[in-house]
Amino acid sequence: MDPCKGAVVTRFSEIRFGKPAEREALSGLHRRSSYVWAEDRANLEAHPDALGVAPEAIAAARVRVAVGPGSELVGFSVVAHAGGGVCALEDLFVEPEVMRQGVGRALVEDAAERARLGGYREMTVVAHRRNFAFYESLGFVPAEPVSTRFGPATRLRRPLAPDAPSSSAAGTTDLDP
Repeated sequence: MDPCKGAVVTRFSEIRFGKPAEREALSGLHRRSSYVWAEDRANLEAHPDALGVAPEAIAAARVRVAVGPGSELVGFSVVAHAGGGVCALEDLFVEPEVMRQGVGRALVEDAAERARLGGYREMTVVAHRRNFAFYESLGFVPAEPVSTRFGPATRLRRPLAPDAPSSSAAGTTDLDP
């Protein structure tokens, strides 16, 4: 009998800040993860600038990376200040080989906890309907329609309770609420 059957298996050893030297590797990860959705490939090929991680985001400590057991990058998140005590999960990408194994969930929880500790009261994410179940399982609620350069999407919101118990996310955040 498989001891992991029905369990979420996480394939990473740590979540930490991204480093400038990892920018190219993160951009490759972004591309591979994005190309999982066949219906998005034409738009991505027409707009290659949509893929990649801004060096400014890395320098500002807004990029967190999940690192695999062999020191490989297996996922990343980017969070930005959105004003009024709200931060936005701008990017969340996971290597296709480890999707649905807890990496994305851990990155979102890490981002939410760091934002909560930084004084934010809410986190938002703009998502396509196909991703709603994932985000809803993490406490996000669909809020309002938005337009993106790739078409319609929805902004989802997640309250960040200031008195919630701390999870495994440690350290401080450079995001200002």
